[in-house]
Amino acid sequence: MNQTAWSASVSARTLVHLLLLWPAALWLAWLALSQVSFFYPQDYRWLNIPATIEQYVPQNRQGKQNFIQTNAAEHARLFSDITTAINHNGEGLSDLHYVNPQGVDLGVFLTPDEVTHLTDVSVVVDRGQDIGLCAFIAWLAFVAFSIWRCIPLPRIQALGIGTAITLGFAGCGVALIGPMHVFDAFHRTVFPANHPWFFYYQDSLMTTFMQAPNLFGLITAWWILATCLILFALWGGARLLVALTLKLRT
Repeated sequence: MNQTAWSASVSARTLVHLLLLWPAALWLAWLALSQVSFFYPQDYRWLNIPATIEQYVPQNRQGKQNFIQTNAAEHARLFSDITTAINHNGEGLSDLHYVNPQGVDLGVFLTPDEVTHLTDVSVVVDRGQDIGLCAFIAWLAFVAFSIWRCIPLPRIQALGIGTAITLGFAGCGVALIGPMHVFDAFHRTVFPANHPWFFYYQDSLMTTFMQAPNLFGLITAWWILATCLILFALWGGARLLVALTLKLRT
């Protein structure tokens, strides 16, 4: 095989790995971050969400001004419960209550429209998890094929370049279009047209205690960081396994 054909083969294999690894790593990163509530307590401090709560909860138009009696621990619990619910088809969302530090029940946390929206989110998450799982299985099969046929995996530098190009294009696209326009377009495209997804702070404890959409920006940053770490770990582990297998066969 001449140099040009070899380079083309390596590029093709690298592309296949990236196409399978990215959704797989995104899925695994989502699962991992869900276990730590996407670092909500840290995000909570960085965004100064208590100040947002103090400003907007007294203006709540849904009769939930008593949410001001809750504390940071309760906010973290609520976020964790919502995270769990959207990872399990929205189960328990309508039954979510908030309590004060003494454990007194202060009321139902989510409005019916918020439950509808978060249930829609759970549908998207479920589909994404199916895609990630399928991609992960396909990637494992591709690695197994490489071992069987004694085909070494491309160098990790190729992964780095491919990842940098992917993130670069994505970042430039978001910057050119505008983060808020991307956020709105995503919601209008993914969720049913007749389902609510935009909530004013004065009407939504959910939006207030998440300081939406600012929190989503931090969650996205955590998600991308975790995805890259997992992606490189998977690639490095697979490349080492293939190399050891080839060495044992020679």
